[in-house]
Amino acid sequence: MVVLDGKKVTVTYTDEFGIWQHLADDFRQHLPLRNLHWKSAKGPVRNIPVLGVDLKRFNTETTERSHMLPETLPYLNLYFVNCDDNETYRQIVKTQIREWLNIAESRRNQEWLIVYVTKQENFRNPARYFNMKGTVFDKIKADFNTKRDRCVQLRLSESESEDYEAWQELIAKIKEGILSSFDQFFKQYEEDIRRLDSQRSMIGWNYCTFFILKEGLALTFEVMNIFEDALVQYDELEASFFQVLKDRALAWFGNFGATDPNDDSANILDVKKKQYRDLIMQNSISEFDFRCYLFARQCQLLGRLHKSVEICRRAQIFISTFSRSIKEHQANVGEYFLESWIFSSCMSVVNECEELAPLTSMDDSNTIAFNAAKGELLDLARKQLDKIGIFYDHLPASLPFTTSLNETIPTSPNEDNETKKKFVITNKELQEAIDSQNDFDVLYLSLTNRALRAYEGSARLRSLLRLQGDVAALHFHRKQYEDAVQVMEDIPWRYGEQGWIVVENNLLFKFAACQKELDEVKNLCSTLEKGEEINRQFKPIFAVSVSSIVDDIGDEDGPYLSVELTNNLSTSFTFDQLAIRLVSGQSEEIWFGVCKEEIKPGLNSYKLYSDNSASGNYFVENVRMSIGKVTFTHNFLNESKKKSFRINEHPSVLRAQIIAPCEIHIGEPQYFLVRIFTGLSHVDEGKLALEPVSEGLSFPKSEKYHSITKSVIDEKISEGKVSEQDLEVFEDGKIKIPPSQSNQLIEFQIPYDCTWGAIEHKVKVSAEYKSKGKLRVFTSVDTIKVWLPISVNELNIFRDDCLFLKMDITLQGSVPVRVLKTDLIPSKVYDVADNPSLTLPSLNLFGKQHASYVYKLTRSKDYHGEEKSASTQIHFVVDYRSLQDEIENYVEQTLNTILKSRNLFQHSQFLIENVKEHLLKSVDYVSYGMTDVLDLGELDVTQCENLFVTHGSAKEALIDVVKEFWKTSNQTSNEEIMLVSNDLKSSISFPVNVPSSKVLNTVELIISKSHDFIVGEPCHCRLIVRHSSYWNHTSSTDSKDTFEFFYDVHVDFDNWLLAGHKKLCFTLKVGETKEFPITLVPLKTGHLLVPFVRVASLNSHIFSETVYLNNAEQILVRPRTQSATFFIEQQHRIHSIHSGAGFGGPGHHHHNEGMENVEF
Repeated sequence: MVVLDGKKVTVTYTDEFGIWQHLADDFRQHLPLRNLHWKSAKGPVRNIPVLGVDLKRFNTETTERSHMLPETLPYLNLYFVNCDDNETYRQIVKTQIREWLNIAESRRNQEWLIVYVTKQENFRNPARYFNMKGTVFDKIKADFNTKRDRCVQLRLSESESEDYEAWQELIAKIKEGILSSFDQFFKQYEEDIRRLDSQRSMIGWNYCTFFILKEGLALTFEVMNIFEDALVQYDELEASFFQVLKDRALAWFGNFGATDPNDDSANILDVKKKQYRDLIMQNSISEFDFRCYLFARQCQLLGRLHKSVEICRRAQIFISTFSRSIKEHQANVGEYFLESWIFSSCMSVVNECEELAPLTSMDDSNTIAFNAAKGELLDLARKQLDKIGIFYDHLPASLPFTTSLNETIPTSPNEDNETKKKFVITNKELQEAIDSQNDFDVLYLSLTNRALRAYEGSARLRSLLRLQGDVAALHFHRKQYEDAVQVMEDIPWRYGEQGWIVVENNLLFKFAACQKELDEVKNLCSTLEKGEEINRQFKPIFAVSVSSIVDDIGDEDGPYLSVELTNNLSTSFTFDQLAIRLVSGQSEEIWFGVCKEEIKPGLNSYKLYSDNSASGNYFVENVRMSIGKVTFTHNFLNESKKKSFRINEHPSVLRAQIIAPCEIHIGEPQYFLVRIFTGLSHVDEGKLALEPVSEGLSFPKSEKYHSITKSVIDEKISEGKVSEQDLEVFEDGKIKIPPSQSNQLIEFQIPYDCTWGAIEHKVKVSAEYKSKGKLRVFTSVDTIKVWLPISVNELNIFRDDCLFLKMDITLQGSVPVRVLKTDLIPSKVYDVADNPSLTLPSLNLFGKQHASYVYKLTRSKDYHGEEKSASTQIHFVVDYRSLQDEIENYVEQTLNTILKSRNLFQHSQFLIENVKEHLLKSVDYVSYGMTDVLDLGELDVTQCENLFVTHGSAKEALIDVVKEFWKTSNQTSNEEIMLVSNDLKSSISFPVNVPSSKVLNTVELIISKSHDFIVGEPCHCRLIVRHSSYWNHTSSTDSKDTFEFFYDVHVDFDNWLLAGHKKLCFTLKVGETKEFPITLVPLKTGHLLVPFVRVASLNSHIFSETVYLNNAEQILVRPRTQSATFFIEQQHRIHSIHSGAGFGGPGHHHHNEGMENVEF
């Protein structure tokens, strides 16, 4: 295969001792090299799993053509030495190595390695240990080694394990040398390329020289099997060539070319058919040869990467784009050179890739992609046969063969045309096909069958049908009617299913003609009967347009489309159905229709209603009108200006939605709240389907859901009669909607599961119901936010007879909340002795703030431990209201009031959603929370107009509604907002697990010293530990039970010295008190913290708490007082020092007959 022609790294060897013949076989057994790793200065580590090596004898010629064939340059030069005599080495071998090394080092970027070969018995010879001068190998290392170790010893042994280890050392050195040489080549090429590229704008810059340098780097990568980086170089060369082509700077190319023999038929992937690199270096390569060579090199590298699909895809792009350039030079290359070149190129690529595909492990998706790409290339080649066949009168100039022609059918070859260059196709298959019609048919059918198999393997139904139709047309043209009937038996109807009406009719005509020629009367009648529908376009018989959508609240049937249809016939008739399909960007569709209406000559107007209710923006896609078995269609999306409409939720129809509940209980199964509002509809029966759209969301199966039904009066839920019932769940998961009157609200809870912590979910809600005998459908996609705006942290502080629980509320997110109320719900075990309340009606919680609440808990007097499994869990309930919800609720109520006053309430949902999403972005909720004034900012009129672009005649009215709202609501006070949002409230219940302490130890450090502490003086203390089981609620504790504990005194040794047990194990009974002596010695003056004492149980299963009464207690330590007495007599001083109190206090002097006493 041409695409798998590979290159190997060249390694030379020099053998002047005749040992290569003994090493060659063993050496080649260790090839190819495996697991090489190259780290470039800029990129990641490149892993080279396998690297082929080409071993050649060292050439002493120093001539070298730089950059000509970089893949043939040696990367490593090996010199094998086999000499055990030091004198021989000194006189002969050393000089030989030096001469070889001088030549090797004179060659750029080549590494060298001296391999000293010896047998294992020579290495173990005892005489070598008495050789004071050292071995020959030692001398070689001393004479020739540089900073890098370039000498290696190969010890041949009869033992396989020792022989393997010796070879591994040599192979490792060879890998190191090759990688070092490659790195030098890489750096040299990068530097040369960077330098030449920087000179691109200078006069005299040559693209061909730049190409040779860049390709040299690519060839270097290819030799090292780093094919991805090599391909990147050619892709960059292709991009730079297109820039040159764009700038029309093709002075480096001789001419366009494509005039050499066999240029139209040669294998496009063969890079050896011409001396391309020589032509490039000589600046004489043509544009045709250059682009073919560049494409072939890219495909060759893709072949080494086993990417047959990518080869086919690139071939399609290259052939289609380069064909335009060839066509521009058709006067020079000759007529039908292009068709022959495309045919040959496509077949070359397909044949190469079919050989490459079995060597590539492809999954199903890659196999389908390969078949599709291969089929398109075969199809492209077959289209060239259509052109050549028509030109040489082998095919008729009619459909479907003329679909391949992109220009006027050329003149016959028998006609003289002096202006066109005479060109002879050199492709042998095409030559035979041109000379013989039978050979043409064989080639045409074989090529089409190959393309059919490829399309069949890629599930390309339309392409498959098209080619089958071409085969049938060929058989029909050749009057091979039986073969034509066999092919056309099924495909006309399948063409109709795909909407190819013209082709279907053409094939039906030929099918009927074949049956007539074969005298198949019954089959002919069956074909002409046309039991299926006949599809035709509206034009020229009819003209249709959608004028508007009418949204009338008073119309119980909902909105309707106003359609105008012009009948250009002179007679009246009745159509069965007229239907228009509207589609949205979310893959939703709605059909509007009307049945059994008369259509008169001229202009007719109709109202088309829909049984579906799904609000959103829709485009008019197509219209269908059925009259018997004839269906007229028209696609509006093909028109230059597409019509779009906004469909709103009609208040008369049933609406269903799924929302987040107002009350959330953390730690319990979560649920959504489903609401079904009947509106003005009387529901006879129905089904509700909830389909999760968000990933990871699911609804557990249930047999029924408990629902509550309430009445709704003037958009407000009535507090009157409430009925309850269970809603049945069908096998398909749909929920039964019970018979309901108008203006009723059905609510029920549905639990859900989510595999990951999303902050919002999307659910598609669909309701099918019957109202007044009509089946209607409601559809919407609801977004449910489930994230919590606040979080809670807890802190437990135990005491002998109570527990203090501190709850900290912090804000999650940037939108402030109002904390309306907090409450702590007690459990069977604990009572809340003190429940704090807010001093203000509410508390605003902003970001980076927290609100703290402290509760006092005591053991419940009614609980005596009789229930061992009684839960200690209490619940902290927070009632809150988000400031964003507060404002949005006010906006919603205010806008609804304005809309109702202007009879535009049908636009409520769309208007409110978009005002919240787009126009309230500038609202500063922090400022609102601090000032209690709503500042809406300036109204963006342009954005406002863009929101209502699909509302037609209602656009201006809706803009006026927004302007009025902005005018009346800007700078609204919190008191006004609370008039409509005061009842808005959400609640979160946080579970709080109060730890169950089996044992509570009260620790007190009693200091027996009555006077002040003096630094350095010991202080005797008593450590008293009292045991209590007050907080052990799980069971009654026997007074005889004994528990093992230990205490640990945490001493800051910078401040204190401890005398006594720092840690001590002891036992306690229930209610017992123990005392332990310890001594503390203060080391510093000032206020010192009393050391902390911790008591813990030796049993890890017993949870104990410690109440340290001296926690954070400080002791004042004073300095030691000193005094000195001086006796002064006849200029002599006697100095004695004794201790006393009051250092730093008021000093005094005594003068008494030659004696001076000083205290300090």
